[in-house]
Amino acid sequence: MSINFASDIFGTSRKNRPLVNSRTRLKDSIVSERFLTMNTLLHRLLILFACFIALPIFAETESSHPRPDPRRFATEIANFDKLDAERPVASGGIVFTGSSSVRFWKVTEAFPDLPVLNRGFGGSVANDLIIYADQVVVRYKPRVLVVYTGGNDLHAKLTPGAAFDDYTKFLTMVHDKLPDTRVIVSSVKVAPIRAEEIGKVKQLNSLLEAWIKEKSWIRWVEATNYLIGSDGQPMENLSRSDRLHLNDEGYAKWNAIIGPVIREEWAKANK
Repeated sequence: MSINFASDIFGTSRKNRPLVNSRTRLKDSIVSERFLTMNTLLHRLLILFACFIALPIFAETESSHPRPDPRRFATEIANFDKLDAERPVASGGIVFTGSSSVRFWKVTEAFPDLPVLNRGFGGSVANDLIIYADQVVVRYKPRVLVVYTGGNDLHAKLTPGAAFDDYTKFLTMVHDKLPDTRVIVSSVKVAPIRAEEIGKVKQLNSLLEAWIKEKSWIRWVEATNYLIGSDGQPMENLSRSDRLHLNDEGYAKWNAIIGPVIREEWAKANK
């Protein structure tokens, strides 16, 4: 009988080979499984890292779009301070505020029997109203507040959702500070020179109207449709030569629409 000393010494005889091979396969299996686990983990980490890097892109909300610098109105707001110092305004009246549509609004002529005060500043957006709320609204403690803004927001490339956020933030701020004040919001207008923005105007108006309907302290006034002709476009004959602002006829129609609402809310506020 031949003796294989190498096999005997090192335990590599044929009868032991299956055990060795089994152990090797088990070891290889464990290593392979660990490799796959590590590979899967690494893959998931890479996905998470990619999501983290992309997060600022997808998380950039509508509200992150830059607003026009409110400091551009510092002089105009200072002029309101000067006017108030020269002729103090009694609290508890009707304040009109918003963009140039309000600034050009001859409210004392339109409502001569009511205690009206115009604090509109042209070119403003809802964010400007937020910044200057105390100066143009709160300090007068009005019983009724009439607001018009929104068109410039859309023209400044804000989405209807972003403009809505700013607008409702301002309205909520005023209500928090003046809970007894009745608020009237006139719908966002359309103008011939901004005809391409009609779709966005309608979206913003829909958002605002739905939000306002749920609240008892604020009232929505639809004052946009009268500016749109049978062709679906803004009517030229109701605008000034700049094709943006209302002319006297346009304001007369606006007064006819919103005037009765102002008087109703004024009566409610004085009960």
